[in-house]
Amino acid sequence: MADSAIVQKLDSKLIEDGILDRAFEEDYSLVHHKLNDEIRKTGKSAQPEQNFELGEKILREWLHGLARQGASQEKLTSYLRCGLAHLSYDSIESANEGLETSDIDELIGRTLVSFKNRDFERSFFRLNDGDKTVVQKVAAKKKAATKKAAKKKAAKKKVAKKKAAKKKAAPKKKKTVKKKVAKKKPASKKKVAKKKSPKKKSAKKKAKKK
Repeated sequence: MADSAIVQKLDSKLIEDGILDRAFEEDYSLVHHKLNDEIRKTGKSAQPEQNFELGEKILREWLHGLARQGASQEKLTSYLRCGLAHLSYDSIESANEGLETSDIDELIGRTLVSFKNRDFERSFFRLNDGDKTVVQKVAAKKKAATKKAAKKKAAKKKVAKKKAAKKKAAPKKKKTVKKKVAKKKPASKKKVAKKKSPKKKSAKKKAKKK
């Protein structure tokens, strides 16, 4: 079984060479775990090529299942290449049992040569008829859901426009402003100067003359 640390290093080399998409880098460990678990269940054959064929069959069946769940072709192509690199490493490791396990770089180098000699870097995942039918159904459901959501949105907009139009059409009520009536101040009483009576003045004049 391929060690996780080694195959991660192999993934990094494939990403550097542009063979694996960096966007799915965190997902590749899932591919390695899947293959290790399934091959462990079936048991390893003495023939590396038989193990490779069995592993490839398991890999492709799993990928077709993911395709039916709506996984993109770009993702599935990267998963396929990652899985084929994993199986290539298993095959090289089995064929070079005498090689020291500490010499990981040598094993990875030989794996990359084997991988490229088989043209696996040009491999693409292709949907079969069963996948296409399921994918079409999923796409049709998504399309219907999108249309439904668009209709609801349009209906809400219409209601909002009608409400806005009603508000504009309605006459504005004039606010009645109560006028403050100024209180009349009581008229101030003017002080009237007392006039000296003419009679008294004339009496005083007469007294002086005498």
